[in-house]
This record gives sequence, C-alpha cells and structure tokens, in this order.
Amino acid sequence: MSKDDVAFSVENVSISYPTSRGWVQAVRDVTMQVRRGQLVGLAGESGSGKSTLVLAATRVLQPPAVKVEGHVQIVGRDIFKLTKSELRTVRWKTFSFVTQSAMNALNPVMRIRAQMHDAMRAHDPDYSRSKADRRCEEVFRIVEVPIAKLDSYPHQLSGGQRQRAVIALALVLQPQLIIMDEPTTALDVVAQREIIALIRKLQRELGFAVLLITHDLSLLLEVADDVVVMYGGRIMESGPSSELLRDARHPYSRALIQSFPPLHGPMKRHEGIPGSPPDMQNPPPGCPFAERCASAIDVCSEKAPTLVSWRERQIACHVAQTDVADSEVGV
Repeated sequence: MSKDDVAFSVENVSISYPTSRGWVQAVRDVTMQVRRGQLVGLAGESGSGKSTLVLAATRVLQPPAVKVEGHVQIVGRDIFKLTKSELRTVRWKTFSFVTQSAMNALNPVMRIRAQMHDAMRAHDPDYSRSKADRRCEEVFRIVEVPIAKLDSYPHQLSGGQRQRAVIALALVLQPQLIIMDEPTTALDVVAQREIIALIRKLQRELGFAVLLITHDLSLLLEVADDVVVMYGGRIMESGPSSELLRDARHPYSRALIQSFPPLHGPMKRHEGIPGSPPDMQNPPPGCPFAERCASAIDVCSEKAPTLVSWRERQIACHVAQTDVADSEVGV
C-alpha cells in the first residue's frame, strides 16, 4: 500500500499522563492505519485508551497534559511536525471530529448557522457569508435535516437532529478523514441505528475515511471494514470485521462480542466480563487482560504478548497464537 492510500497512520505511538504519583502510560506502542475511503472501527471498554490515542494523535491533547511518542500522519502530513498555524489549516479541511455529546459540542447560546459560519471562516478565511450560507444548506440536505433548523439553537433540536448537525459541521469543509468518538452515546437505540446508517451512507457516497470509536464491538462488526480492538492501552486484535465476526481469536474480542445480545434469533443468557480493567499506574507485567481471562495460562501473567500478524489480522495473545500455530500445522 502506498502512502497516498493512507488517510490516518499511527506508528509506534505511546501516550502518558502526568499524575501526582508520576507518569501513567495510557497507550503503549500502538500502530494502526485507516485507508482512504475506509471505515475503521476502534473498540474497547472505557479506559482502554481509544479516545486518548486519537485526541493525542491529532494534538487536541498537548504537552504538558500528555507526553506523546511515535509518529502520526494524516493524509500525508506529519502531525507532530506542524506549527500551530499549519495545524489550524489542516483541521476541519483535512480531518474533522464528531464528538461524544452533540449538546456539549455545540455552543448553547449560538444558532447552528452562526456556529457553522465560525468554523468555515476560522479554517478557510475566503468563505463569504453567501458562500457559507449555501454550504450550510447543502450539508444540512446531505444529513437530512430541515434547512429551517439552521436558525435554531441546539436545545431546539431533537437529540438525533443535534447529532446530524454535528456531522454536518464535520462535513462542511469536505475533509478526507472524519474521526467519530462515540457519536451515538446519548441517543436511543432507534436514533443510534439511524445515525450509523447515515454515517455509512455518506462515507460511501462522498468517499471520506472514517475512524469510528465505540465500546460496542457488535455494532462495528456490522458497519466497519476493519476493526481494531484495544484493551489496557494496547491493541489486542485487529483485522477485517467479517473475519472477527466469523472467528474472533482473542478472548477479549470474543468476550466483547458475547456481551451484547443479538437483535434476532433465540434468547440466550449473556455474561459480562468479570473483574475490572488494569491499574495503568501499576500495569501487570504480562497481558493486561490476563486477570479477567478464562483462557489464561501461566505465561500470560508473566510476559506481555507481542502483536503477531496472521493471515489478514493481527493478534496479541499467547493462547491464540499457540492455537493458530497448531492449526497451521494441522495439529
């Protein structure tokens, strides 16, 4: 794959936070890619490092708030080498965000149209008022919200309409990559499905790449091209969503899938994942999931597994890697 085909590239990225007890490493040596025109899902429990990875990699979180090591490129630009003014021109025109809570993302005392104008002029001063108005109306049609709602305040829109307005805001300068961090968290189940269907439809029609962050792995397996599963600041498993849905190899991936009941088929009992995520101030020496894993063996608590490529996916699990090796030789 050439560099021109990659919209978002993270290479050997580690991220640490300062605390009263010293630095806490929240993300450890993560490498992943999102190709142009691709929808990649980033899944994991709260505290697994998903949002930290993306916010630090895009320089939303900056020193001294965090310490970041590694390399990040977005549409061919080395993000950590850009000046503040260069970063400002790249944001929203090259990549944009859809955040967790639309109500918190929008200014409650400004009309939606005014907020969209501000975003356009901040990142592209050449936008006239008339041109900005035309673009606002265009993206509102795209996200299927009545144009009259442009002159509403955020509280005057329903939850689903607010989320669509935030998506419209992310689309307004035609970025090549949109990062969506839990975009359906505050919505009911019906609105969630509508928003996800809209995201997938727009992504296919307009051709931008999407990095969709959520704890709901079952949702990602339905809509994403590739899925990356994180736990304890590390990648546990990654690969095509169809492969993970058919045969998830990491015990954590399987546990996430099994913790969400299917919408169809016979009823059956589902179990949550026992225990709690690891203390990142004092991380375990072995696999971060070992204490909660029913398949763990002695080495899991002693040595952290490396991320090994297997067919179209990557897996960081001593047990899964042994099973894979045995199956390859026909044992």
